[in-house]
Amino acid sequence: MGGDDHFWSKLARRSQSNLYFALIFLPADRREAFRDVYRFLRAADDASDTGRDPDVARAELALFRRELAAVYEGRARHPLAERLERAVHAHALSRAHFERIFDALDADAAPRRFASYAELERWCEDLSGTLGLLSLEILGIRGAAAQTYARELGIALQLANIVRDVADDARTGRLYLPLDRLAAAGCTPESVLAGRYSPAFAEVATGLDRNARELVIRARARLGAAERRALLVPEIWGDVYLALLGELAGARYDVFGRRPRLSRRKKLLLAARRFLADEGARVADRWFHPAS
Repeated sequence: MGGDDHFWSKLARRSQSNLYFALIFLPADRREAFRDVYRFLRAADDASDTGRDPDVARAELALFRRELAAVYEGRARHPLAERLERAVHAHALSRAHFERIFDALDADAAPRRFASYAELERWCEDLSGTLGLLSLEILGIRGAAAQTYARELGIALQLANIVRDVADDARTGRLYLPLDRLAAAGCTPESVLAGRYSPAFAEVATGLDRNARELVIRARARLGAAERRALLVPEIWGDVYLALLGELAGARYDVFGRRPRLSRRKKLLLAARRFLADEGARVADRWFHPAS
């Protein structure tokens, strides 16, 4: 998997920063499991998403697949894989979920086009919806409602990422906006890849924003209050990404001039607000429904 220690340490710092705002509320073992799974998958994602020759990208992904096999056979050697092995065994993480994510990354090794929103959503489900299922395993949460929640929330977060990252993706020749929606709005793929903002592009971005928000609303409606509290971490992620979509909408989805992002303070406030709301609900439950 390569011996560039600087790359791996930089990756670890980056992944920790991205996850910190929700993971601080977890017990140490689950927090580390999230970080170790994310670091491993982020490294694999970077291997497939750098704009290099697709054959080279797929060869690197094959190395990650072999390392994944080593994890499940108890013979991991790379530090990232060794940490993943501990998480896999501690939380009985399904190898099939990792393999499905790798299949999605392999499909993304070369720039591709999505003919329709339905096609894009299927890819988002394979990638981020499946990561949501891994998250449930780390949290120790089971049940059909929670699985559907994880799938829908995962797709929503990926859609928000897609809208935010249009300019970055375009620089590597990638376009994740559905072609049928581009055509309906009068926006050409070439104009997006060239980094040209237009009201037509904003119309397409608005549609994906709407899809993401509807998925979050639908996912949350499937759960009762107690289940929502057990899913504090993904609920914080949902709040953060809804806020990100709000920033994008406020900038009229002009992601070509600057990359909209949430401040550290804003993320912390969102995480704290969700945590305090859940704690308040627990106190109310104990007050009005004391144990007999």
